[in-house]
Amino acid sequence: MLPQNSTNLKNRVNKLYLPRTKPLLPLFEVISNSIHAINDKAHTLDRPYDGKIEIEILRNGNIQALASLPEINNYPIHSFKVTDNGIGFNAENIKAFAECDTDRKAAIGGKGVGRLVCLKAFERIKVESVYLDNDMFKARKFEYKKSKDGFNDYLEGLETDKTGTETIVTLSKYELEFQKNVPTNIYEIAQEIVNHFQLYFIQGLAPDIIILNQNRTSINLKTLFETDFAKDILSGEFTLANETFKTIISKSYNAKSHKFLYCAHQRIVKEEGVSKYIEDLKYKIVTTDIQQTFYYQIFIVGDFLDNNVNEERTNFNFKADDEDETLDIKEITLAKIRKGAITLVEDILSEFLKQARVEKLAKYIPIIETEFPNYFAVINHNKEKVERLPAGLSKSELDLKLYEIESDWRINVKKDGVELLKKKKDITNLDEYKELYEKFLGEFNEIGQSDLARYVVHRRAVIDLLDQLIELNSKDKFAHEDIVHSLFFPIREFKSTVPFEKQNLWLLDERLTFNTLLASDKLFSKINDIDSQSSDRSDLLIRVEEVFDDAVLYSEEKIPFESFTIVEFKRPERDDYVHGDKKKDPIKQVRCYIEEIINNKVKVRGKSLGASVSTPFYCYIVADITDSLKSILVYEGFDSTPDGLGYFKFFNINHSRAYIEVLPFKKVIKDAKQRNKILFDKLKLS
Repeated sequence: MLPQNSTNLKNRVNKLYLPRTKPLLPLFEVISNSIHAINDKAHTLDRPYDGKIEIEILRNGNIQALASLPEINNYPIHSFKVTDNGIGFNAENIKAFAECDTDRKAAIGGKGVGRLVCLKAFERIKVESVYLDNDMFKARKFEYKKSKDGFNDYLEGLETDKTGTETIVTLSKYELEFQKNVPTNIYEIAQEIVNHFQLYFIQGLAPDIIILNQNRTSINLKTLFETDFAKDILSGEFTLANETFKTIISKSYNAKSHKFLYCAHQRIVKEEGVSKYIEDLKYKIVTTDIQQTFYYQIFIVGDFLDNNVNEERTNFNFKADDEDETLDIKEITLAKIRKGAITLVEDILSEFLKQARVEKLAKYIPIIETEFPNYFAVINHNKEKVERLPAGLSKSELDLKLYEIESDWRINVKKDGVELLKKKKDITNLDEYKELYEKFLGEFNEIGQSDLARYVVHRRAVIDLLDQLIELNSKDKFAHEDIVHSLFFPIREFKSTVPFEKQNLWLLDERLTFNTLLASDKLFSKINDIDSQSSDRSDLLIRVEEVFDDAVLYSEEKIPFESFTIVEFKRPERDDYVHGDKKKDPIKQVRCYIEEIINNKVKVRGKSLGASVSTPFYCYIVADITDSLKSILVYEGFDSTPDGLGYFKFFNINHSRAYIEVLPFKKVIKDAKQRNKILFDKLKLS
């Protein structure tokens, strides 16, 4: 009786997606069915049975001519003929074949769409099968096409002189778009088949599979596996809660990434990328001899996985990850299986991984030397973690990864310090405590050196940035004054709100790094800490501490302000200065600020600053020496600095004492580089 499809076959095939780059996938489906048929037959017999699959490649051209030619690998392929000595198309199998999306083989990974895949790439499927029916051999023949019903020329229950079951499936006439992409060389096709069914071959579960051309040249796939694949197969075992798991590592020349493949019944159930867990298995690996590239495929198999796969064969019936792996050490989870596999893979591939990490570190070291010398201590004390960084990181990515490692290291050193303090209360072994203390102190000191190196790198970056900011842009204009200004000190900020690393007054004078009262780019009357009725603006007003005076550093009492520093910034290359003009003469501006402070027009939190005519003021005007500014400086009697780049003058008159220095931006950069040169040289930042 003609079987009835349970759906419109033609529409189902049309809706099915099969990439044109996967022209051999239909052949794999037929081979998979043949393996299943052989396994089904083996279960019904009570005697030894050797399963066999024969794959014949059918090419364009005259059949007799192809049979006589010694070399036919360049002839296009139009069909495949697959013969197996499995159980055959018995009543149960033909019923399942007619049912689209059947779940008959769900337990062994079947998806019920194999014949649809075949019809997507081929014009038709021809089937000839011998099966047992009430202990008698019968034959069944039919064609399967892209029609609504699918079945054509269907015959069943035919008499046959065959004495064994078998099935011949012919994938007939490639569709052109798939034929264009199929390899024609028999060896390439054989390799593709072995690679696809590799787990069967690895575990010795594959039947004999022969692939042959029409001129009878052939390849035994078991032999091919032994010669081209098996020599590179690596394996090992690990145990969890009395369950044994086997890990098999093979090379795939067609995969797109390194993968963990969790399997049940020789079929892949779940895949995971390896690089997330082993950073050095991220990119393809190039063989040294024939320059082929491959990815490792790591198969994980075991009875536990076989017994705990779900009905859909899409996942496993146990927890994926542990919230707390210590809660139940006997409970097996995917996280524990993965951890066991990672440890085993690290051991099996130890030589390769060691070499990869050495080569990777060799590429990173020059970058660290020139860009991030502050991380040298991190490398010395965390080499294993650094070696496990991903390959191919950009400079910014490398900086971030090293920072993460450094942060963890700092926390651990802090914890060690806390533990040492606890142990100090009850020391039973002085030598052991001394050893632990020396280790802690060594790492603690190196963290300090790392911080110093980081600060030196920061200084170099600030100098380089300032150098760039004062250059002309593409429109022959300078960067906005606010940007240059903020590099020295953030605009519209108070000292109390500015972190140490955000102000860079050391560019002008190292002593300006230590200050207590500081405000930037504000009208005197708008500064919270400073009360003034003046509407004039001073870029910076700084009160400098005597930093080596313990009484000043630690006393809660406020002492009278002993000196002040005023800093004024002018736009680079400005050349519209006018002598005596309160808005266009920077010397007059600064001296007016000084007079206002001395005359008690400026107060801190309602109190006078206590400045007098004898209070010293240190004033820095950062401005390029243009013609209009130079004329003012000459008129005011300023002297040139020894390098000829800047000007300075001491004002010691009845109503004020001030030292005023005019520094062009180039001199600020030059002096900052010279002051820090020995530090830059030590860290190779010059």
